[in-house]
Amino acid sequence: MSTLVLSASSLLSFAIEPDPDPLTVSTAAQPVTGRLDITVGPGNSGPAFCKSVKVRIPIGAGAAQLTENRTALTSAVTGATGWTARPGYADGTWQVFEFTTDRPVNVTDRAATLVISQIEVNKTAGSADIEIIEETSPTNGSFTAKTTAADVQKFPAEFAFRNFRPAKIMVANGERAVLRWDGSTGATYTMYWGRSSQDVTSVREWSTPEPLTEPTGFMLQASVTTGGQTLVHTLTTVVMVERPDLDTGKLDVWGRADFHGDISLMEIAPARPFHEIAPGGPAYEFTAAASGFITVHGRAILSPRWEATASVRSGEIFAEAYMRYDGTTNRLSAGATATCPIVKGTRVRLSFSHVAGVTDGAARFWWIPLGNAQSPVA
Repeated sequence: MSTLVLSASSLLSFAIEPDPDPLTVSTAAQPVTGRLDITVGPGNSGPAFCKSVKVRIPIGAGAAQLTENRTALTSAVTGATGWTARPGYADGTWQVFEFTTDRPVNVTDRAATLVISQIEVNKTAGSADIEIIEETSPTNGSFTAKTTAADVQKFPAEFAFRNFRPAKIMVANGERAVLRWDGSTGATYTMYWGRSSQDVTSVREWSTPEPLTEPTGFMLQASVTTGGQTLVHTLTTVVMVERPDLDTGKLDVWGRADFHGDISLMEIAPARPFHEIAPGGPAYEFTAAASGFITVHGRAILSPRWEATASVRSGEIFAEAYMRYDGTTNRLSAGATATCPIVKGTRVRLSFSHVAGVTDGAARFWWIPLGNAQSPVA
C-alpha cells in the first residue's frame, strides 16, 4: 500500500508506493528489481503551484541506501501531461532525477505520478531515506525549494506478507467474520479494528471476538526487527454487514419508512401524569420542547350519568377521547382513551369539557417520551 509523506515546510504531499510491495532485499540467488511510484498531491495548506520536483536516491550497499547500481535507474511520468522526466545525474552518493513542468502547475488534486524504476535493491535490509525536493509557491510567484524525507523499507529476503482477505466479503448481521492472510515466520502480526487490537502472530486465520453489526475495517500489521531497526508493513480490508445496525445523530427520511421488527427506544423514561384538568378549567397551551406522545384519559366519576371530552392538538394533528358513564356498568365507555404524537417545536393544546355539564371528574394527560426526552412544556 502507498505511504503518504509531507513535511512541515512543504506545500505538496507525496504518496509513495513500491512495486513489489513490500520491497525485499536481493540475494545472490535471487536479485530483486523494483520501482517507486511517487504521486504528487496537495499538502496540508491546500492547493499550490509547482515548477519542478527532484527525487534523490541514496546509492550504496548499506541499510540506509537503496541500490548500488545507479546507472540502471530510469525515470518517467504517468497520469499527467505537461511534465518532463529529465535524465538522472550523480551527486556524490545520490542519484538525482528531476521532473519539470512546461509551466507552473496548480496542484489541487493528484497531479502526476513520478516513477523511478529498474531499482536493483541492494542486499542489506533496513530503511533507505530518499529525498524529494519540490519547487513550489502558494501564489504562482517567488518559488522556493522545500525538502521532504521519506523512508523506503527493504525487508529481509525471506519476508512475505500478502493476501489479507475475509473468508466472506459480507456477513449477516450478528455473524462473526473470518480473516485470512499469508505471512512468513519471524514477524509479529497485530490485528487492529475499531478501538481494539490483538496479537495474531501464531495464526493465519482469525475470527472476530464479537459478532459484527456494522461494516468494519481491519488493519493487519507485520513487523520485523533487523539490524536494530523495526520494519512495519500494513495491509487493510473491509467486511460488509448485511442490514447493518445504524448509529446516527440526525436522520431525515423523505419517503416511506417500513419497520419489519420491534422498535426499541433507548433510555425511555416511564410514562407519568403530565397534567390533570378539572371540569371547567382552562385549556393548557404551550410549545413542545421535546417529541413524544400525549395520551388522554378520564378520572374516576362520581355522578350517576356523566359525559365529557378530553382532547389534545399538536399543530395539525388532533386526538379526542369521548368518555361516558351510564350509571350502571360502573366503568367508562370504550374509546375513552386517545393518543396524539407530539413533534418538538409545535404548538400543543390540552382541553377537557363536560358534554352534559356535570361538575365532577377530571381528565389526565400522560407524557410518553421518545428516548430520554423531557417534558414538552416550554
